[in-house]
Amino acid sequence: MAGAVAVAVALAAAAPDPGYELRLPDAVDAAAGAAGAVSLTVAPSGGRTISTDGVLRVDLAAGDGLALPRRRLLRRDAADPAADAPRFDLRFKAAAVGEHPLTVDVRFWLCGKRLCRPVHATRTVTVRVAAPDAGVPPPP
Repeated sequence: MAGAVAVAVALAAAAPDPGYELRLPDAVDAAAGAAGAVSLTVAPSGGRTISTDGVLRVDLAAGDGLALPRRRLLRRDAADPAADAPRFDLRFKAAAVGEHPLTVDVRFWLCGKRLCRPVHATRTVTVRVAAPDAGVPPPP
């Protein structure tokens, strides 16, 4: 058993750095009928950069439990479009009580010193929607 743990640790340490990180939570909470947002940051690592000439696109998909005011965001929609690690606020409105997946599909160009390569990554965030408080009406 100890040998298997040592091998797993060695393999994790030897895993190649993809050159980027998508920072977003695994889950968020919201009240039914309320608006909410998930913060997504696309951060390069290991001396790499995200191309400002290539497309940076975020596509969103959700089931009936979440309403999405926008299903596609571009770099210009980031909080600071010129940032080295652009951050996006992925807005939604919680339509139904329950756990609902929000699929985040990101495409961008990751650049090293000489070459750029396309990156396509998909993550899912669980939006946990609870019934609104009995005495407080949901916001408009």
